[in-house]
Amino acid sequence: MPGPSGSPVAEAVGSTRAFGAVPGPVEASGSTQAFGAVSGPSEPSALRAAPRSFENISPSGDPSDPPWSAAGGSRPKLVPDGHSDVPWAASAPTATVSLSDDDAPFARTEPSKPAAASSGASLLGGGLDRPLPPRKPSGDLPPELLGASSRTGSLTIEDGARRSSAVSQVLLVLAVLAGIALAGYLAYPAFRDRNAAMPVEAVSKKEAAVMSLRRDDAPTREQAIQSLKDLATAHPKYAEAQAELAVAYTLQLADLHAELDLLRIQATQLKRQVEEVTAAKSSPEWMAQARALRSDMGELEGQMRPLRTDIAERRKALDTLIEALRVAPDVEPAATVAARLKAQALYAAVTGASDALGLAERLRQVEIPPSWSVLARAEFALNSGSPATTLKTISDELGTLRGQDVTYRRAYVLGARLALRQNDPDTARTLLNELLALNPNHELAKRLLAQLPTSEASP
Repeated sequence: MPGPSGSPVAEAVGSTRAFGAVPGPVEASGSTQAFGAVSGPSEPSALRAAPRSFENISPSGDPSDPPWSAAGGSRPKLVPDGHSDVPWAASAPTATVSLSDDDAPFARTEPSKPAAASSGASLLGGGLDRPLPPRKPSGDLPPELLGASSRTGSLTIEDGARRSSAVSQVLLVLAVLAGIALAGYLAYPAFRDRNAAMPVEAVSKKEAAVMSLRRDDAPTREQAIQSLKDLATAHPKYAEAQAELAVAYTLQLADLHAELDLLRIQATQLKRQVEEVTAAKSSPEWMAQARALRSDMGELEGQMRPLRTDIAERRKALDTLIEALRVAPDVEPAATVAARLKAQALYAAVTGASDALGLAERLRQVEIPPSWSVLARAEFALNSGSPATTLKTISDELGTLRGQDVTYRRAYVLGARLALRQNDPDTARTLLNELLALNPNHELAKRLLAQLPTSEASP
C-alpha cells in the first residue's frame, strides 16, 4: 500500500538486504541488514517491496529522498555541457541487479536492453553500459593458448619419458658393469692359476727335486738338476721348475765359492809361515823352508785358478736364467712368486749383489716359516765382508733354523763357515761333524773339516 510520500511501503524504500539474511521484522526506510541477522515476526507479503535496480541509484534527485532512491523511475545521465549530442555520451541504462527475497540466498543479474539516447545519458558513454560478454570457463581457452598448453603438456610428457628412458639406460649400464665385475671376480682364480695347471706327475717330480736339494751333497744335487732340466724342457711355462733349477745351480756356485775360500785360507796360512820363517832366520835351513812354503802357495794358486774360471762361467749362465725369471706376469700363483724370489735372492746373496738383502726380506715375507731367506742372508754375509756383529746375528738365525728343521743341511755348512770367519774353529768342527752324521756323503763338509786350521786364523 502507498506510503505518505506516494512511494511503496516503507520497507521497500531504499531497502537493502544482505545475502542469505533471515526474514525478520520490517526495518525503517534506508535500513541495512547484516549477514546472519536474527529473524523476527514476518509481515504480509504485500508489504514486501518490489525488486529495486541499481539503475535507480542516482546522485541527483529530490533532496528529501535518500541518496539511493529515484522518484522518476530512471536516473538522469551526467553529461557535460555542450556534449549532449556526442555518441559516447548516450548509452543504454546499466544492468539491473535484483535483491528480491525470492532470489535468496543469492541475487541474480539481469542485463537490460539498450535504450535510446536521452538528455540524461551517462557521462561515461555507452561503451561501459553495454552488457559484458559472458566469462568463458577456465577450460575454454583461445586456440593459440590451447595449442601452447597442449604443446607444454606434450613437452612435459616427452621430458618425463626422456628422463625415464635415461634412468633406465643408466641402470642398464650399471647392471652390465656389475655383471662384468662379478664375472672377473669369479674368473680371477682361474686366470691367476692359468700357468699352474700342470700335470700331477710333473708337480710331484718337482717337489721331489726340491726336497733332495735340502740334502746339500753334490751327487744328490746333480740328480735334482737333471730332473728339473727335464721338467723345464717338457713344460717351458712351468716357472717353478725353472726357478728351482736356478736355485740348484746357485747352490753349486756357492760350493765353488766355499772351496775357493778354503784355498784362500790355506794360502793365507802359508803366507804367514813364510813371513815368520824369513823374519826369524832361526835355522840354517830357513831359506829352504821359505822356498817350500812358497811352492805350496803356488800350488794353491794353481788350484784356485780353475775355480775362478768355473765360477765366472757359471755366473754367466746363471745371469741369463735369472734375467728370464725376473720377467714375470702381473698375476701368478703365490707358490710361483715365492719360487722366483727364492732363486733371485739366493743368487744375489752368493754373488754379493747390492739388492741381496732387499730380495731376502721380500722372500721372508712370503715364506712360512722363514728358511731360504735366512740362508740367503748368511750367504751374503760371507760374500760381502760383513762386520762381526752381523756375522754373530746371522749365526744365531742359522741356529734357530737348525733347531726348527734339520733337513736344511745348508744351515750347517754356512754355520761352520761363519764360525771360521769369527775365529771359532771349535764351533765349526762341531757343526761339520753333525752334518756328516746326518749326511755322510757331504763331500764339502769333509773337505772343510780336513782343512780346519790348527791355530786361530781369520779366513
